[in-house]
Amino acid sequence: MSILIQDLRFGIRMLFKSPGITCVALISLALGIGANTAIFSVVNAILLKSLPYTEPDRIVLAWGNIAGNNRSQVSATDVADWRSQNSAFEEVTTYQSYRPIMSGAGEAERVPGMGVGDGYFKIMKIEPILGRDFSPEEQVDGQDRVIILGYGLWQHRFGGDPNVIGTSVMLSGRPHTIVGVMPSELRSLPTTLINAPAEFYRPVGENYDNEERSSRHLRALARLKSGVTLAKAQSEMNVIAGRLEEQHPRDNTGYGVRLISLPEDTVGGLRPTLLLLFGAVGFVLLIACANVGNLLLARSTARQKEIAIRAALGAGRTRLVRQFLTESLLLAFLGGGLGLLLALWGTGFIESLGSRVTPLLSGIDLDSRVFGFTVGISILAGIVFGLAPALHISKPELNESLKEGGRTSGADFGRNRLRSSLIVSEVAMALVLLICAGLLIQSLMRLRDINPGFNPDDLLTMNVTLPSVKYPKDASWITFYDNLINRLEALPGVRAAGVTSVLPFSGNFDGRGLAVEDHPKAPGEEIDVDLYITTPGYLRTMAIPLMKGRELTEQDTVTAPMVALINETMARELWPNQDPLGKRIKFPGSQKNPQPWRSIVGVVSDVNQFGLDKKPPMQICLPEAQFPTSFMTLVVRTVADPTTMMASVRQEIRAIDPDQAVYGIATMEQLLSDSISLRRFSMLLLIIFAGVALTLAAVGIYGVISFSVTQRTHEIGIRMALGAARGDIIRLVVTHGMALTLGGVAIGLIAAFGLTRLMTSLLFGIGATDLLTFAVVSVALAAVALGACFVPARRATKVDPMVALRYE
Repeated sequence: MSILIQDLRFGIRMLFKSPGITCVALISLALGIGANTAIFSVVNAILLKSLPYTEPDRIVLAWGNIAGNNRSQVSATDVADWRSQNSAFEEVTTYQSYRPIMSGAGEAERVPGMGVGDGYFKIMKIEPILGRDFSPEEQVDGQDRVIILGYGLWQHRFGGDPNVIGTSVMLSGRPHTIVGVMPSELRSLPTTLINAPAEFYRPVGENYDNEERSSRHLRALARLKSGVTLAKAQSEMNVIAGRLEEQHPRDNTGYGVRLISLPEDTVGGLRPTLLLLFGAVGFVLLIACANVGNLLLARSTARQKEIAIRAALGAGRTRLVRQFLTESLLLAFLGGGLGLLLALWGTGFIESLGSRVTPLLSGIDLDSRVFGFTVGISILAGIVFGLAPALHISKPELNESLKEGGRTSGADFGRNRLRSSLIVSEVAMALVLLICAGLLIQSLMRLRDINPGFNPDDLLTMNVTLPSVKYPKDASWITFYDNLINRLEALPGVRAAGVTSVLPFSGNFDGRGLAVEDHPKAPGEEIDVDLYITTPGYLRTMAIPLMKGRELTEQDTVTAPMVALINETMARELWPNQDPLGKRIKFPGSQKNPQPWRSIVGVVSDVNQFGLDKKPPMQICLPEAQFPTSFMTLVVRTVADPTTMMASVRQEIRAIDPDQAVYGIATMEQLLSDSISLRRFSMLLLIIFAGVALTLAAVGIYGVISFSVTQRTHEIGIRMALGAARGDIIRLVVTHGMALTLGGVAIGLIAAFGLTRLMTSLLFGIGATDLLTFAVVSVALAAVALGACFVPARRATKVDPMVALRYE
């Protein structure tokens, strides 16, 4: 212990003795360790920590799989069949989004909630802290007027009142009885229609025995039995799906089931991005270590005599290595401390940058695992950048080192080779990061050039849901929206207005099965399409081009012939080389709600619904008057900035119905921007890391060349005394630096050709080995290196030959 304390004291003195080298080393380490800690905190929060559910790996989502759409919704009848026929699950249930206006016990407000089926809370392994769970009898329409409060809603709206059980609250004008309160540990599952966690729960109100099989508007959730694997459960569900297809060919032909674990569904899409970023910051740390290693090697030159004296006095090589490793680890821990402070800022920056990507990037903290990671990489970094210099320094040439005029010993050559190798490595790793960043930049640029099928400029959007108590019939829905559109289009600053049941890039969708008359491929077979219900002015408001036929008009009423519009993809896939106008289609109906045949009267441009990088599916558009719905999204095209019209639009809605609330207010440009937020997030972070890597590499090149010039001052003096011109000296120095740079570029190109293939899933419209990107980045890096070499080269030309000849 006394020897360790002695080494620490000596190490601290040495750090203070070279404050310039110490500061540069600490900054390099802080950047490398801080970046790694920040990204690891994200990886820890998303990939390593368990989701806030009991045994989340056993919770699975069950999606319908039809016509290539493996995230199709399910019906209550589907779930009833799965429940009765499977042996892999403890429980299977349904859930869906629900966002009514809540009144009573406070001001009226729209509150996000969830409709949950029987057994939902058993799957989540959680029980109410007050009251009870829903009973099976309450999972029927008309008997479902009960709710369970989330802990947060119970606190801020009901004041945490323990006597809240049995009281009534109004949901969209209907009284509901509070029967329970959930603990704060319960986290709601994400749904398409709500962006915020559910604050209360109600029964889905579905009759699992008599619900129409084709009414697929729910999501399914299950919990695997202990010991049952996901693969085994999937195999069993495949058998069940085949059996149901034989029993119910009209509704289940081609309808499969896809199981996916909840953790994979929640974080699977983020895994490639996080692993890419984690690899990138690993390169940054290695570059920082190479820089610090070069600094220590440079400092060792000034310590040659000290080391030789210690060795001559009997200090063994092991003792010297331990001393220098102690100094390296001390430097690493100081850099790690600064890096931890940098990570505190970095995680906040990442959280603000990624909050629109996923809620999982909210609330990132530096817990004990992150702290342990920081300590671990600090120790590793200290060993990485300290061991090689320590081994070189601890083997001095005693005769040369003790001579007053000794120069250029064999150890010097060894150190020069090591410094050169480190610079080559820095350049190679920096080039890989820069190429990755360049590929992502080009991907994002090409993605933004994609035509979404409409004009997103100057569009304001907001959601409107009409409560069934106040608007009980279809005619009342039609009247409300027609009145609203007429009022909005009369406003100054409004060009056009319309409503739609599904807004592009909203995260919402309405997948339906469709029967096609005289379908040339499979007559009578249902085809999966995306359904849009719109008012006549919607296409004009969105500026969606009409390619053939006519648009929907005010004459397309409930008493007029049933009509529909289709997109180009549907026309091309179902009627290649044919005119689709006049063809007839029909949605599956039921005895209670039979559906008529509808004639296709127009073909419109494809609209990107789920993302600019996603191919538009077959889409069909129906007039709102012929297929009314109470939930719609309002779209308003304005003359100027759409946000300036928010108050006026709300005022017109209140003029029609003072109690009507709107939510989900956003501009279409915001929604479009959010759709590429994950790509933008990864690109920005990678650009930052690549920039840091480039800076560190440039500093490293400058340091090595500058030190080389200092070592070769005597040689340069001789050359100048013998008549060498300034250009010759500059060429001599720059050639040495560029030789190292080009060696690093060559190695980096080879590495990049292999490593960039791992990020193929993050690219769009560009190959992982795009030659133009590789060439441009290589030239740019070489140009930066040239600048880093030129500064010390120019300084070398200012050396006085007489002084240089006396230089030691």
